Amino acid sequence: MSGYGFFQPAVLGMKSQAHRLNTIGYNIANVNTGGFKRTDTEFETVLTKKIFAQSDNGGVKPYSRATNDVQGLVTPTNNNMDLAISGRGFFALQPELTGTNQIYFTRDGSFGINTVDGQTSSVTADDGSTITVSNGYLVDKNGYFVMGSPMNEDGTYTASAAAPMRVDQYAFIDQGQPTSEALLDFNLPSTSEFGDDTESFTLTTYDSNATERQIAFDFVPMLADNQWRINIRADNLTSSTLGPGTSFSRNAGLAAATGLAFDSEFVFDITDNSVRAINSGTGDTVGDAFSSFVVGDEITFSGTASNNATYKISGISADGGRLTLEQTVTAESTGALAANAASVAALANPMTFSSLGQLSSDGELTFTATWDDGATSDFSIDVSSMTQFAGDFTPNRTSQNGIGIADLSDIAFDESGFVIGTFSDGTQRAIYKIPLYDFVNPNGLESSNGMLFQQTEASGDPIEFFADESGKAAFLPGAIEISNVDVAQEFSRMIQTQAAYNMSATSFKTIDEMTTVARDLKA
Repeated sequence: MSGYGFFQPAVLGMKSQAHRLNTIGYNIANVNTGGFKRTDTEFETVLTKKIFAQSDNGGVKPYSRATNDVQGLVTPTNNNMDLAISGRGFFALQPELTGTNQIYFTRDGSFGINTVDGQTSSVTADDGSTITVSNGYLVDKNGYFVMGSPMNEDGTYTASAAAPMRVDQYAFIDQGQPTSEALLDFNLPSTSEFGDDTESFTLTTYDSNATERQIAFDFVPMLADNQWRINIRADNLTSSTLGPGTSFSRNAGLAAATGLAFDSEFVFDITDNSVRAINSGTGDTVGDAFSSFVVGDEITFSGTASNNATYKISGISADGGRLTLEQTVTAESTGALAANAASVAALANPMTFSSLGQLSSDGELTFTATWDDGATSDFSIDVSSMTQFAGDFTPNRTSQNGIGIADLSDIAFDESGFVIGTFSDGTQRAIYKIPLYDFVNPNGLESSNGMLFQQTEASGDPIEFFADESGKAAFLPGAIEISNVDVAQEFSRMIQTQAAYNMSATSFKTIDEMTTVARDLKA
């Protein structure tokens, strides 16, 4: 064995400790770098040919161990374009908008919006002219496109459908959606009685042209206990129907057709423009004859001598037997005439509640309407959670699934990974959902410039998932994940490494002195 082999352990020791010092310095330099994952240096023994019980010539060599699976420090930024991951997974990035299969992965969620050369759209301006605008996309600090899943037609999201996300002002200008479902969950006061004030709520909906329509729902207590009628009001409304409903018809003078057990007639009173139904035999007012109506309804009379017309109801007596009409009537008693009173349209069936305040009638209503511009509305209304308890009229929950045509004015993220768009009409909705990608061995990923990682054979294939559906991760909006470097630990390692380096250097010096003495003795 050459005497110079004595230097090998010391030389390898110094080179290995120098490598570790370099790694420590790199870690410390990136202590505040977004998404940075430190590299730990470990050592393994190097052995050569054994002549004695132990190797007479050996040493140590370093190897680097990634910590891509170790959580970094999450730092609040109060920037709505920042998004941190707590738990497993990586964001996916695409370097080119189209025509590439290259995907990068990162933990750095400091995002922005960039336009792309040649990517434009033609849109209609407020004055009706056509203008060309640049398309903007969500990108990371390297300018790479963040991958996100658009909403499916049924409102779900598919992680495997992730693609670059367009988020400029006009990205959703053509994605209006008419209302097809609505929810009304109110408490109606059980103390309200027939003739009391109407309880009202206005719901924003969208018609077949995705135009906003404000529809007022008036809840009117009926004459019968625990019953409420719903009336509909809206500007520019041509016709509407709220179902299930029943057509109203009363025939006076024909006992078999009235639904009453006696002959009846209508008596019109000019003094107060009223009409009442009476029992022809006794002259008594027929209670409940008009109890299906509420103020604001319209009623049409036919077969009378002089009052054949459509009237708007302005008042109803407490017994439901007399109507006060807005229009002037002529004094008349229909007597034996086959007079008829009918609703202009089907009257909505009343909502009925049990003695315990729970809804016992239909839990789903249907609303159809035609507007003065020819647009229509057709949607179902879930009222199954409505209650009638003591207390005030209380809107607990309301919702509808329509989307208006509006410009995108701002975006933000939520804890589930949804990209929330704020639109020029003041509404907010989820426009994308960001999937995460996990690996069997995330430490096998290959590091690239810009704190990006690439898939390798050692890492395995990416496995996409949604954070809120998997339980493996959560999002922290308005924050970024910086490095997982512990400065105190790095300095402790630095001191340890420096001492090890000095010992190897001392060993080298001692061997050098010994070989010098041996050389001089030979001479």
